[in-house]
Amino acid sequence: MPEVNPRKCVLLAGGSGFIGASAARVLAREAISFTIADRRHGVDLSDWQQVHRLLPPMDAIVHLAGPASASQSWDAPHPFYREHILITLNLLELARLNGARLVFGSSYIYGDPQYLPIDEEHPANPTNPYMSSKLMAEQLCAAYAGDFAVPVTALRIFNPYGPGQPSCFLVPELIEGIQKRSVTLRDPAPRRDFVHVDDIAGAILAALRYSHQGFEVFNLGSGSSISVHELVSLAIRVSGRPVTVCYQSKTRRGEIANVVADVSKAAAVLGWTPRVALEDGIRRLLMREDAL
Repeated sequence: MPEVNPRKCVLLAGGSGFIGASAARVLAREAISFTIADRRHGVDLSDWQQVHRLLPPMDAIVHLAGPASASQSWDAPHPFYREHILITLNLLELARLNGARLVFGSSYIYGDPQYLPIDEEHPANPTNPYMSSKLMAEQLCAAYAGDFAVPVTALRIFNPYGPGQPSCFLVPELIEGIQKRSVTLRDPAPRRDFVHVDDIAGAILAALRYSHQGFEVFNLGSGSSISVHELVSLAIRVSGRPVTVCYQSKTRRGEIANVVADVSKAAAVLGWTPRVALEDGIRRLLMREDAL
């Protein structure tokens, strides 16, 4: 695989966020020079004038910026569309001006699956504003790749989890409940394909080392699904603690019954496969919380 040019820099957009922080650790471990750009570092990535002032040379941009909660996108859709579209457009233009390539942290955009496992050829069918805004961002990526020869790799991340994830997501909510010996969740039935944030960071590194032209997409998941109820049972078993569990029998708007990623393309082309088993990832989170 080609290496990132050590004389140039990777721009890590959204490097202070959940996935960005893990990506930053991997880049540092691999001795790849990078600069973080996001609001925490004084840059509004939705403002072209601020983005345009980011200093070259850079040969790659990793785009992990923007809001990430599908449920919150129903209550406040405007920032999801605004941020994902404007930030993506600005970073694509920056890539064009610098002759750089872009690695885009996209999401699950397939909606209700027509078949399982879901490969990259499955039709996109967004079922919430978050998915829709990510699909629009992907369409911008495809346009810049086609019109201006900006190489773009989009990583469609299924259900990320790991240290530093905001508390509004299922896994941190579950871990917090186990700490308190009482778990209250909405619906035990939905099945999800979870992928650890360290594995996502590994895929980002593989994408940076992948030399191609045009627009390419890759699914990131584990290749299997687990129900909310099964996840709760697994986490309680790993914790070894007595925990009271209550389900509210509430179904989220736009809920999808089951998702499973086909990750064979990422394995064949990027040489990437997930390494962190779900049980090990949950154990790490529980141990981390105990140490705090």
